[in-house]
Amino acid sequence: MQLIHRYQNRPTVFHRPVLLLCTSLLIFIPFFRGNTCQAYAKSLENISVSTPTPILEFSIPESGEPVILSPGDNARLVSPLKIKLATRPGDDGMVRIELFGKDHRLIFRKLLDYGKYKRKTILIEQEIPFEIRSDESARLQVVLENYKNKPIFITSVDLTLLSVRGTESKGEEAVYPRFKIEQPVPGQTVQGEFLVIKGQIKPVNNTPIVVELIASDWNTLTSKIVGITLPADQTAYTPILVKLPFKTETQIPATLRIRQESNTLIKGTVMLWSDMITLIK
Repeated sequence: MQLIHRYQNRPTVFHRPVLLLCTSLLIFIPFFRGNTCQAYAKSLENISVSTPTPILEFSIPESGEPVILSPGDNARLVSPLKIKLATRPGDDGMVRIELFGKDHRLIFRKLLDYGKYKRKTILIEQEIPFEIRSDESARLQVVLENYKNKPIFITSVDLTLLSVRGTESKGEEAVYPRFKIEQPVPGQTVQGEFLVIKGQIKPVNNTPIVVELIASDWNTLTSKIVGITLPADQTAYTPILVKLPFKTETQIPATLRIRQESNTLIKGTVMLWSDMITLIK
């Protein structure tokens, strides 16, 4: 009986740790495997966006120009990039956030639907993860569009994306407004043969600005390329005075746009302002 007792207990005593180990492996191996996949997918796909809230302590320019509060221009950042911006949604109720890498490679694009916040200034905070093999230049931009999905505002900052920590920086203070347009005023009716545009801008670079009148079908009615000189004082504005000729036989609505293009390998518009006016004979 004693031999049988030992024989019966021996497998129990000998195999208990093995059984527990096997059971633990069966339970935890899928758990770790699943979590690894989920974390990877989460960092690239399931990006959280804070619920935007109307803000009273900060006002964006009257024109509706969006303002990137952070990161600042020329910031150096590791993943995830955290953007904080103040804006009103576009005419279509949307806000588009994009991140381009060197050679205009699209790293991130998100179209956010904030239709219920139209005509309200909101604060948006968004995390943008990215994966790079080495440090590279980038451009972060915010785009607002009209009902025809045409850009009416673009604001951007230049960044350096870092592959490892150690040399991060917040960048420069937010620049706003970039456009101070004195003439024409929003919704103005312009009569005659010339539209006079008078104001001040804070250009992103030294490339010429493009001033254009766009018809309701989004064809260009008239445009002019205007050379600019960057002021020595970075806080100062550059004055602009432009006369655009136009001709119309009827009363037509038009969009006045002022934009500047990139001077780097990351192509595209780096800033854009627009407003609606009416042209009559």
